Amino acid sequence: MQHQFNLYLVHYVLQSKKNKRVAGTNLKAPANLKTNLLELSQLNAVHKGIEDFYKNESDGYSFEWWSDEENGIGGKLRFSSSKYLFEDSGLYDGEGDEELQYFHPLDYPTPESYVGFIIKPGTIYESLYYMSIGDYELNNLDLDYGGYTQMAVESRVFNHWQRVILYYMDGVGIGSVETEVFKTEMPKIFPDWAWENFIAKFESLRLSNKKK
Repeated sequence: MQHQFNLYLVHYVLQSKKNKRVAGTNLKAPANLKTNLLELSQLNAVHKGIEDFYKNESDGYSFEWWSDEENGIGGKLRFSSSKYLFEDSGLYDGEGDEELQYFHPLDYPTPESYVGFIIKPGTIYESLYYMSIGDYELNNLDLDYGGYTQMAVESRVFNHWQRVILYYMDGVGIGSVETEVFKTEMPKIFPDWAWENFIAKFESLRLSNKKK
């Protein structure tokens, strides 16, 4: 079923925990959404699978793991509850990227970053966007909800994996340090993981590749 990406994620992490490569985990799965939300159905028309997850799995799911907590080696996925998903995020103050006023965070992977949707009146963007509170700029991840959740599994939600993808696409800017840490630490924690497979998976899911 579509909504079960999280089961694969937890499975891979718990395997490494069993082998003493992951020190700890924390899973929070509030009850699933019991009512029909028009906004969620409209979002699902573009980002297929999100309604299924919220209604059949959890409304506000989060999963965190750590290998070396002191040095920030770990990962996290923390989805917004539906109660807040469609509210004004309060990130736009009248300056900077005007599209921030339409930005609705889905995932809060680190204290300083958000991943979310751009929802305008009558228009929902196909891709998810990454935003860091360091610059308040929206960065196109070239992934829809389905692609994002598949890459969450592929990356084991390792801290800053979104920056790794951005750096891979652009070759400059944010993500160079995070990419080196990612490529060094991931094979240590998850011996069956390979950078080449990670990139191949991303390329297969990129929205821009599907339009060619």
